[in-house]
Amino acid sequence: MSSFRLLPALLALSCFAMPVAQAAGDPVRGKQLSTTCFACHGEDGNSPSPVNPRIGGQHESYILLAMQAYLDGTRKNSLMSGALLNKSPQELADIAAYFASQNAALNPAPAAPPGGAPGGPPGRGGPGGPGGPGGVVKFDHGARAAEFSALLARARSEAMLSQSVGEDACAGFDSGAGDSDGDGLANRFDAAPTDANEFATDTNGDGRFEICHAEQLQAMVTLNSDTLTEAMRKQRNYQLVRDIDAADIANFEPLGNCGPTGNCMRALGEFGFAGVFDGQGHSISGVRINYPERGGVGLFGVLAEGGVILNLRVEDIVVTGRAGTGAIVGSNFGVIYRSSARGRVDAAMAVGGLVGGSAGLVFASHFDGTVEGGQAMGGLVGDMTGAVYASHTSAAVKGERGIGGLVGLNTFGAIHDSHATGPVSGTNDIGGLVGVNTDARVRNSYATGTVTADGNNVGGLVGFNSLSTVRNAFAANAVIGTEGVGGLIGRNNGAVAHGFATGPVSAAGNQGAVVGIEVEGSTKATFPADDQATASLLKLTGESTGWAPANLPVKGLLDYFCDANGNGFIDPAERAAQNYIWSFVDGKMPSLRCETLIVGAP
Repeated sequence: MSSFRLLPALLALSCFAMPVAQAAGDPVRGKQLSTTCFACHGEDGNSPSPVNPRIGGQHESYILLAMQAYLDGTRKNSLMSGALLNKSPQELADIAAYFASQNAALNPAPAAPPGGAPGGPPGRGGPGGPGGPGGVVKFDHGARAAEFSALLARARSEAMLSQSVGEDACAGFDSGAGDSDGDGLANRFDAAPTDANEFATDTNGDGRFEICHAEQLQAMVTLNSDTLTEAMRKQRNYQLVRDIDAADIANFEPLGNCGPTGNCMRALGEFGFAGVFDGQGHSISGVRINYPERGGVGLFGVLAEGGVILNLRVEDIVVTGRAGTGAIVGSNFGVIYRSSARGRVDAAMAVGGLVGGSAGLVFASHFDGTVEGGQAMGGLVGDMTGAVYASHTSAAVKGERGIGGLVGLNTFGAIHDSHATGPVSGTNDIGGLVGVNTDARVRNSYATGTVTADGNNVGGLVGFNSLSTVRNAFAANAVIGTEGVGGLIGRNNGAVAHGFATGPVSAAGNQGAVVGIEVEGSTKATFPADDQATASLLKLTGESTGWAPANLPVKGLLDYFCDANGNGFIDPAERAAQNYIWSFVDGKMPSLRCETLIVGAP
């Protein structure tokens, strides 16, 4: 996997949360360093959204002082303070110099009609300009998609290697009391009670050590062994032999963490679980994790780049953290494959039902329950630079800013063939599927949960779509907000095509049946329902939506056909009507045939 990380997701909303620099800044170099800031703060520092501060034309010293205030905590904002890393003093000075050299806009950018506003800045106003919407989208989504395909191929390969193990693998445990080898694991839970350097065994020789008890699972972190170190234990492969109950462990210690500094944005996946954990379709239930001052909190606190979690169910889990918090994984750099969780997750920022922060892949997985906290929150993933494929959530999500039914912040990421059905509520940048899209992609997805906010940028599908593409998607829900409220998109500074919205939209200010406010964006072949909203939705066809081709063969194969094998291409065998992305049955809502095909595939 490449060196692409979680950090840019937070930078998109808070690129100025960095230490003060003293050196003179170079505005030319500063522009190159500031590209991750453009989606929310604007290329010239004049944000396309009133939710984000305008810093174009501000004094350079003011910007630097603001950075310092967020750094030392005198100005409180969890999203801002989360990005106080990885820039040198010279780079900070360059960024400040660039935005200080821009002209300050006295009034908000006017709404533009589809296709862009005449007379606007060169290269801006629609997806046809250089680099895409806004003329600044330069991220290589093709290369990133290839990485996701490689991750998926690896997870599928590991799944094919899976070998079930019978209950006899757990028969050798000593039912007696005591800890014979002094490794901190009681004999009745220890697969090797006379060997302090082992706690699990591989009875069938498949390279995966069997887990029979919750205490044995916890020993992956807590085992007292000078030879079998924690680092070694986290490199191993494991599998569940049966359902296990963790209710007797008062506060489960996450498997993998952010290292000695406790900062996952600095350590990344270095101290995470790097092996394969195969749930074999079994469940882990009754887990309680309570570390409100810690980042990287979940059953697996951190999943490293080489880590794979597959075929795991987690039931009745309650997790509380500070940042990077999720039921199965707190901070993900690997792959979560065909796994699910049910329960409650609560944290201040980067919090998701399944995964808190993700630079990796979540595939064919789901979460049911509640997600509550502060900022960058999603029913499945909180803060994402990775991908979500063929996944869904019915979670109730409640927070402040950057809140989505599926993903809170989607920066440079991709969401395909997925949906969210739970209610979403917050203040600003609230969406039924995604709170904020920044230079990201959403394709073949939908949301049906009610969206309620008392602030700006509120959409049935996406709250704030900036420099991003939304294609082949619909929202069927009530949307309530203050300003920039749309049935599909709240505020659009990107490209939207072949979208559908139905349901009542209510706002004190600007609102729209499809898009609340268009700001140098583009909305094409997108339509609302008529007065008979429900009837219209139930009578949609592939031809009326543009989600199915009129005739075959056709260009743009990924717009019409499922990539069922996940290789990033539509193979010849996949170019058939039975492999269309969407299924239409009169009297029913459109459904994702892709989701069913992909989830049903090996």
